[in-house]
Amino acid sequence: MGLLAGERKGISHMRGAWAIFSKDFTSFARSWVGVLVAFAFLVIGGLFFTLFTLSYAQLSAEAARTAYEGTEGLSPTGFILGAFLLNLGVLFLFLTPLLAMRSLAEERRIGTLELLYTYPLSDLEIVLGKFLALVAQLFILFLPTLLYAGVIRLLGTGVDLGIILAGSLGFLLLGSAFLAVGLFFSSITENQIIAAGLTFSFLLGFWILEWLVGFLPPDWASWFGGLSPFAHFRDFPLGIVDLKNISYFLGAVLFFLFLTLRVVEARNWKG
Repeated sequence: MGLLAGERKGISHMRGAWAIFSKDFTSFARSWVGVLVAFAFLVIGGLFFTLFTLSYAQLSAEAARTAYEGTEGLSPTGFILGAFLLNLGVLFLFLTPLLAMRSLAEERRIGTLELLYTYPLSDLEIVLGKFLALVAQLFILFLPTLLYAGVIRLLGTGVDLGIILAGSLGFLLLGSAFLAVGLFFSSITENQIIAAGLTFSFLLGFWILEWLVGFLPPDWASWFGGLSPFAHFRDFPLGIVDLKNISYFLGAVLFFLFLTLRVVEARNWKG
């Protein structure tokens, strides 16, 4: 009986989270923010891909003309898509605040978050549903970029599937961690601009950590470098999947979702 009750409770949680997920995802698709983020992501990402493709073509032509042997074995997938995904990760750092700022801050400002508390929904369902909606938005944004692998194939070169799969996994993990951070900062304020500013400042600070490594003693450099999300993301576009890097991103997601849940519970209790 206890097991059956647990299963029913789990199903109930999933239904509640699905209701929040559906509402938020539909709202994103119909909002000007969703259109703006999608436009910026796809257009700037397309420019990145074009530039790296032209750079590879120029490098290949120069190598063929001068018979330079240093480019032997250079993978077009690694050169083009690897660099593309690394820069896409940086681009998403700037777009994350726009995606996540409305999640809880806007709900609190217009009073709909308090309305959610009156429904038969747990705090966990609210947080989980909103996070999954953000991850779904990330996936929808990223999905069209996989077509670039087909473009590389049309250029007459081989496609390294390992790099594509590992790079895609790494980007989705990086993006999910960024969105968990954004969701947390959206939970502590009712002002979207403040939520976006806090999210951007926090993520930018951790990005800058990687720049500071060269100015620090070796022991400090190793510790601070390990805090940077891009230090853990860098291996994925090379086709390297390290459990340590996966654990870093999953740990970041769980940590910030836990903080968000605590904030929501505290605000609900105060209300």
